[in-house]
Amino acid sequence: MGKHTLKIEYDYDFVLIGISSHEKDYRICWALNKTLEIDLTKNESLEIKSKKQSTPSFFSLFKYEYTEEFIEYFVISNLSENKLVTSKDNTLFGKGVKESESTENGILIPEHKQMNCFFVIRGEIDGSKTEEMIRKIKEIDIVLTAVAIDVKGLKSKTNLIF
Repeated sequence: MGKHTLKIEYDYDFVLIGISSHEKDYRICWALNKTLEIDLTKNESLEIKSKKQSTPSFFSLFKYEYTEEFIEYFVISNLSENKLVTSKDNTLFGKGVKESESTENGILIPEHKQMNCFFVIRGEIDGSKTEEMIRKIKEIDIVLTAVAIDVKGLKSKTNLIF
């Protein structure tokens, strides 16, 4: 009997906006809710485990569904919620803390590690509305910058399939 392989092609047809801020993700979501008049709420964290990791990484996820226009909004943290496991380094010169294990892939999109979170918009949305949203996001006082990101050019784009 012959071997059959199934090739899956994912749909990367969504808008991705990278947001950089010094604030926590829930504060960013609160500001986005207020500015864009949406209602992002916390969902179960996104779990991603690569072949290199011994334990999965968890990324906080917020969602709002605008059913009238068939649009979904997501905010997902770029940094994993996982805590570093630490052990005492009992050396001759002190008792420092040494990393014994770290989440090697603790960043969702390593190509944009300067971004704290990503604003994902799925559904029919035109370019002018996207530009208007980016302009409004940039005006939020806790946001350092917001940029549109080309999803198709990312190496780690499969992490955005959820």
